[in-house]
Amino acid sequence: MNPGLGGRILSGLAHPTRKSLPAGADPYAIYRTMVLYDFQKEIHAGFFVSYYRNFAIPSIARTLADRGEMRERPMKRSYDTGIVIHEIIANGFDSDRGQAMTALLRRVHQGVPGSSEDFLYVLMTLLVLPLRWVDQHGWRKLTALEEEAAVAFYAELGRRMGLDPAPPTLAAAGRFLDDYEERWLGPSPEGSSLLGATVEALKVRLHRFLRPLTPVVLALMMDKPRVAAALGLKPSPAWLRLVFNAVLRFRAVRASMRPLPTQPSFVPGKTGTSVYPDGYTLDQIGPR
Repeated sequence: MNPGLGGRILSGLAHPTRKSLPAGADPYAIYRTMVLYDFQKEIHAGFFVSYYRNFAIPSIARTLADRGEMRERPMKRSYDTGIVIHEIIANGFDSDRGQAMTALLRRVHQGVPGSSEDFLYVLMTLLVLPLRWVDQHGWRKLTALEEEAAVAFYAELGRRMGLDPAPPTLAAAGRFLDDYEERWLGPSPEGSSLLGATVEALKVRLHRFLRPLTPVVLALMMDKPRVAAALGLKPSPAWLRLVFNAVLRFRAVRASMRPLPTQPSFVPGKTGTSVYPDGYTLDQIGPR
C-alpha cells in the first residue's frame, strides 16, 4: 500500500464488510501503513494507553517493579518499548532488524513470572487499545481489512514469542481484554510507583501548556474510569471529558481535510530524543 497515492479519500475505500484478507494481501504491510502513515498520531496515543495499562494490573505491576528497569531508567525503558515494536512493524518479522527485536523480546521475557494469560493480555493491549483509540478519535473508522491485518500482525508476534494462540478476531481480542480486566484490574503500590516513575515519558510529548496537567490528561486518555482509579489517578469530571473528546473530534475533522503523510512516523535507527539524541543501534535497545 502506497500512502502517497490517493490521499484520504481513497484510503477509506477498502470494503467495510470484507470477511477475510483477500488472496495475496500482505497483512503486515497493511498494518505498517496504518501505524506509520494513515493513523500516526492516533495509534501513537493508543500505544501510550497500552503502556500505562499494565500498571493497573497488580500482578503485572509487581513483576515490572521487581525487575527494576522502569524505576532505574524510566525514560529509556519507555522509548525502548516503542522502538522494539516499531522496528518490527517497519522492517517486518523476517528482516534482520525484525528478527533481532523478536529475539530481544523472547530473551527479556525468559524467566519472568506470570501466567500465559498475563503475557497474552499484555500483547492484546498493543492490538486492542490503539485500534479502539482510532475508532473513537481517528479521522475515519477502521475498515474490516485493517482490523484483520492488525490481528494477523499480533498473532504472528505472539507465535514468534512462544505465547498461547491469540484470539482470531478483533472482537474476540477485545472480549479477552475486557474479561481479563474485569477480573484483575486494581490499584497497587507498585502500579502507583511505576506511574510516578514513567509519567515523564508522556509529559515531554505534550504541549508545554499541558505539561502541568499530565496526570489529568493521562486519566482522560483511559477509556474506563476503573483504569484511572487503579493507576491512582483522580477521576475526571464529566464536563472535562466532554471537552477532551470535543478537542479530539475537532483535531480529527481537521486531519480528515489534509493530505495523508508521505513521511513515516518512525525511521529505524533515528529518534532524536533525549535518550538517543544522535539515533541508536540495536545493541543499545533493552535492559542491561
